[in-house]
Amino acid sequence: MSDLRKNSFKRGAYIFVEGDEDVDDIYLIESGEVELKSVYEKIHPYRSIAGEGEIIGFISSLCNRPRLQSAIARRDTEILTFKKPKFIELVQKNRDIAFKIIRTFANELRAYDDMMLSLSGDPDILSDDVRLFTIGMYYYRIENHAHASYVLNRYLQLYPASENGETARKVLSEIKNSGRQDSSGHIQEGVYRVYSDKQMIFCEHEPGDDLFIIKEGKVKIVKVRDETEIMLSVLKTGDIFGELAIVSDKPRNASAISWGKTTLLPINKDTLKVILPRSPNIIHTIFMAISQRIWFTSIQLESKLYKKPITRLYASVENRLREERISLKSTKPVSLNFGIDELLKMTGITPATAADAIDSLLKDPNLNFNFGQITVEAPCNLSAKAKYYRSRDHLGIAEEEGKTEATEYTPPAPEEMETAPSAQAEERILGLDIDDLRIPSDDIPIDLD
Repeated sequence: MSDLRKNSFKRGAYIFVEGDEDVDDIYLIESGEVELKSVYEKIHPYRSIAGEGEIIGFISSLCNRPRLQSAIARRDTEILTFKKPKFIELVQKNRDIAFKIIRTFANELRAYDDMMLSLSGDPDILSDDVRLFTIGMYYYRIENHAHASYVLNRYLQLYPASENGETARKVLSEIKNSGRQDSSGHIQEGVYRVYSDKQMIFCEHEPGDDLFIIKEGKVKIVKVRDETEIMLSVLKTGDIFGELAIVSDKPRNASAISWGKTTLLPINKDTLKVILPRSPNIIHTIFMAISQRIWFTSIQLESKLYKKPITRLYASVENRLREERISLKSTKPVSLNFGIDELLKMTGITPATAADAIDSLLKDPNLNFNFGQITVEAPCNLSAKAKYYRSRDHLGIAEEEGKTEATEYTPPAPEEMETAPSAQAEERILGLDIDDLRIPSDDIPIDLD
């Protein structure tokens, strides 16, 4: 099949369907209008309407994950469909458009992060200097003096006249006098930075100018919430982190810590502009990194919107299957490396408030729990039960009284006609004029009632 084709969709036709695992296509709207819609009505996409010149479907395609929403033609619509390699090839040739797409990614990710923060019950009312100081003191209290030293030294560098400065200096002096301070820092080897095990690369709430590519080793991405360090992910060789620094002047939104000896290549915005013509594949790597984070954040947001503990628990297990790239249509057993305790932490549920839900989970014949591990005997059955509980929760999906089985809405088949791209369309795509790519609105409604 061609890497580029033109399709005509009638009003009401589905261009792609939420949950679809075939995600190789990316779409440019040549004319018409498309609605992006989730079956969970209180979860509004970053943008709900896309019009002429906008690109849709690229988040799931770039990170090779199931579609997050359905795309439906609001009126008769002409769409140019790219295969992912063709899209990447074209964007690599136009640095300005590459940066514009990255900025769009950054805005979307920040918006979802803000939603997650609002749901956590931890409103972002503290200033960055107070948050940085609080994190440093957290690490001091748990006797992680290396991290405490890093954070409090950064705090004093950035905010020397802050009201907590004297306390920070006293703590640093105590750590230094006790001989427990790890002040080795990274080692510079040419253009690379080398970190030993468990060194802090950067801390959340400090400013940053560089993104990093892992040449060798692993990096933990963590956040401190409610006196607990929460591990968000573990990155490995070839992965990128800190990528928002090149498109945003906002502080870091998570901390990065080396896991074993780790070698990193730092890249700032100016360096990236020089590197792009020599190594265009870096744009693909950055796109994949940010799109995957957006995808993960979106599904985590969805699971946190449910009121009933049983729904949260099943939605979280299903999401982990999706994160592990396990097809929800599979009938083969799958083991997940976390147990009940970790599952409760992931969902923000306490045993005291979820006793009945935990009991139901333990009695599910499709689930087995053993030594920090959950085995799902058939992911398709788990997914069906998750959909059933979602349908009974508060998100506004209709529930018939006394109903005992989940139902799944099947959209109508797309009414489309495929045609060859016109010469003008080819010229427009190959040129990829930056003015043709509109940035979606930052207004993201969300209903938490």
